[in-house]
Formats: sequence, C-alpha cells, structure tokens
Amino acid sequence: MIPMMMWEMEKFSWLKKDKFLDVFSFAQCIPGPIAFNTALLLGKRIAGISGAFAAGIAVIIPPFFAIVGVTSIVRLFSDNVYIGRFLKGCYMAIVGLLVNILWHLVKRQKWSVYKTLVVVAAAVLLYLKGSFLIVILISTFILLYIKEAKF
Repeated sequence: MIPMMMWEMEKFSWLKKDKFLDVFSFAQCIPGPIAFNTALLLGKRIAGISGAFAAGIAVIIPPFFAIVGVTSIVRLFSDNVYIGRFLKGCYMAIVGLLVNILWHLVKRQKWSVYKTLVVVAAAVLLYLKGSFLIVILISTFILLYIKEAKF
C-alpha cells in the first residue's frame, strides 16, 4: 500500500517524494499498522482533520470488505473436502513462513548461556502454561533487555 500511496501523491502533485518519505518515517514511529498511520498523516497534511478521517476510512474499508467477502465464500464451501485441504495447506504455508522468519532471527543472535536459558525457560513455560502468553513473553523480553542494556 505504501508504494501506491507514494505514487498517488506524486501523480496528483500533492506531495513530493522526499516529503512523503518524511511522513512515512514518522508513521513508522507511531504504534499501529504503518499503512494506516501513513494514510492518516498524509490525509491530515493535505486536507486537515477531515482528510485524515477520509484517508483512515479509505485504508480500512477495502481490506475489511475483502476479508468479509472471502470469509463468506469460504463458509459457503467449508464442507467441501478440497476447500478444507486448501485451507490446511494455507495454514501450513503460514507456519512455514513464520518458522523461516524465526530461524533467520535466531541465526543472527549472539547467543550466551544466559540468553539460551531464558529462551528455553520461556518456551517450556509457554508449553506448560500457554494461557499466560502475554506475561511470559513480556517477562522474557524484560529479562533479555536487562541483561543486554548498558545503564
């Protein structure tokens, strides 16, 4: 979505590329989806609060209706064996992509005994007490950060 936004800004001469990149850089600092944040900031810059509102709605509506449409179609054919197999294949593809990302993150880490023990303990706790997912993950990040931070 971001390249399309940049192309539209240049096409209508609303914003030059360097100013767009400034807005995009700032949008990355704000928590939330980058495309939504960028649209809000661009809309505000071009047309004020009403522009921000319109841009926010314009970024949310198409994916919303696409998801609703696909879900409706999938529900109609959910009993179909081929659709079920297709969805299981999609699920496995997503798992594979996530494992690939995790593998690359793990390879780039500088592992110490402490870091390894914290990560293994967190994995065991997640396996045993998955209902405490948020608490375990935040605690793990804090433990890893405290060890790495130089105060």
